[in-house]
Amino acid sequence: MSGRLSRITDALRPAWLSGYDGSAFGRDALAGAVLSILLIPQAMAYAQLAGLSPGVGLLTAMVAPLIYAAIGRSASVSMGPVALASLLVADAVTDFDVGLSAAVAIVAIEAGAMLALLALFRMGRLVNFISEPALLGFTAAAAVLIAGSQLGGLSGIEAARAGTLQDTLHGLWRAGDPHLPTLLLGLGALAGFVLGEPLMRRLALVLRLTGTARLAVMKSATLVVIVLASIAALALPEVSRITAPESALPQLVLPMAPPSVWIGLLLPSLTVAIVVFVTGTAVAKSLSARRRQAFSSNAEAAAIGVASIACGVTGGYAPGVSLSRSALVHDVGARSPLSSAMAALIVVPVTLFGGALLAQLPVAVLSALVISAVVGLVRERDIREVARHSRLESLVIGATFLATIVLGVTWGLLAGAVAGIFSFLWSSSLPRITREGRDPNAGPDIYRSIDRDAVETDTGDLLVLRIDRPLYFGNTGYAEEQVGRIVAAHPKAKTLVLDMRAVTDVDATGLRMLTRLLDGIEDMKLRVVFASLQTPLREALSGQKHIRRCAHYDTVGAAVTDLRSDDR
Repeated sequence: MSGRLSRITDALRPAWLSGYDGSAFGRDALAGAVLSILLIPQAMAYAQLAGLSPGVGLLTAMVAPLIYAAIGRSASVSMGPVALASLLVADAVTDFDVGLSAAVAIVAIEAGAMLALLALFRMGRLVNFISEPALLGFTAAAAVLIAGSQLGGLSGIEAARAGTLQDTLHGLWRAGDPHLPTLLLGLGALAGFVLGEPLMRRLALVLRLTGTARLAVMKSATLVVIVLASIAALALPEVSRITAPESALPQLVLPMAPPSVWIGLLLPSLTVAIVVFVTGTAVAKSLSARRRQAFSSNAEAAAIGVASIACGVTGGYAPGVSLSRSALVHDVGARSPLSSAMAALIVVPVTLFGGALLAQLPVAVLSALVISAVVGLVRERDIREVARHSRLESLVIGATFLATIVLGVTWGLLAGAVAGIFSFLWSSSLPRITREGRDPNAGPDIYRSIDRDAVETDTGDLLVLRIDRPLYFGNTGYAEEQVGRIVAAHPKAKTLVLDMRAVTDVDATGLRMLTRLLDGIEDMKLRVVFASLQTPLREALSGQKHIRRCAHYDTVGAAVTDLRSDDR
């Protein structure tokens, strides 16, 4: 256990302190100031999405970045309230008869504890079982659900929160007609959020601004729209405003709930932990690669997990890693996670002294901000690339999307994980067994598939076959059938050359299949030799007499040359 504790201590030690100087501090301070322009309104808007007061979002925006700055490793990661985590939290706490603040705190603590344990036992790679197609379908569906959940606030309709799209639309339909002034204000704000950054970019070009100044002007579009919409709302007193954020600092608050609530929230908390970790590590990995920095999924799990626990015990809710804010921090040139911490410190005076001013924000404007922000969750380009690459994986995207829309986020994520694993099992259960011929344009020893390349199809009395996947219990039956079918179709062949370069592993069932296959082929008076059998696999199979007695060659070309010389 002491070894594990030392590993987790190493994972928690911030690496960015090495070589940190005054210049780096200046860049971080500037990045933090620019980041706060986005962080404050998003924190309140995402808290509203989670069904919480804006003050809870501001508390989360204070705590999570400070914790990540202390133990995180990525310089550009911006932790705090995010749309996906907010949607998951809202979905998680709907069916529990306990106070809302206690329920969201329990989810944050449990999700954080799961991630901390994942780091402690160095099992961060387990989240790789959520395939990229499944994640694409899930996030796209989540964007639709998030946007749907904000239609009530955007239009001034009081409707109960629902976990599926059909229930959301049904609730809006039954709740009554939209409030026209609120709807117009919300649509105007939405248009401003969508068009504001391009307009501010043009303004920056006119002013000949570059670098950080240009970015600051562009990202200030959100703040400008909020201010203008709030001023316009002064003439509309009937438009709903947000609840004034509490003027409070984070303080230790342990949630009180019976054990049944803690147990009942385990599955929703697991969903939050998975989504927050998968999306967060994807952002951190991408930004670390741009800076040529080392990345550790276990270190990220530790940092995100501890930050989530800290938020849960200080009045906040489960945080996540924001792609848009992290990209902004990276573009501004932050040198360490301290930039996000500085943005969190700016949240403190805003919360303590700006409550009355923040209370003038219309609910419709924050709903419009959420809707405009979640558009980025629909990664259309990536979805098209997957569809071009694999029809099966495009079906995984579609199945996950529909399951999430119809069943809700928890069951949708589970369906996506199952669909991704099924996709892998299905494709791996159908190994391609292809006949090979010599490629005259590539050299005398190069052999390629006769189905894909312009190669010599007549190899005389030699039959060359390539197995294109590792052999395991799920695909050995199909592989055996295909080899037998091709051998039967070439009765004049005297020698079978098995090209094993793509076979990286053989389990016990695969070994039994090879033995059975060799026995059957030898009964047909057909000699069998192996080519390109990888050394670790050759050593593992060396104890099998059926395989040991077969000739082994380094390449197919060497096998064919030697066998033809023997015939002569």
